[in-house]
Amino acid sequence: MKPFYIDYPQEKIEEHQHAYRCLHCKIPTTIIFGLLENHAEDCDYRIHQSKWTQLAVKLRPQKTHFDEPHVDEVD
Repeated sequence: MKPFYIDYPQEKIEEHQHAYRCLHCKIPTTIIFGLLENHAEDCDYRIHQSKWTQLAVKLRPQKTHFDEPHVDEVD
């Protein structure tokens, strides 16, 4: 999972000179602050990224500690 999500499509907020918002959910970037959970729950970008994140977690190889089979053994 990425620490910040800043690659979402943005649009300029007309009333402000340097303000932008998510193209999909219309939440300002200053509120989103790079966090996926700050997008609206029904935001297309958030939904798409959440699916990719869940898939990546499922496909990530599980690493086990080399001593796990011997946890109950006593020195």
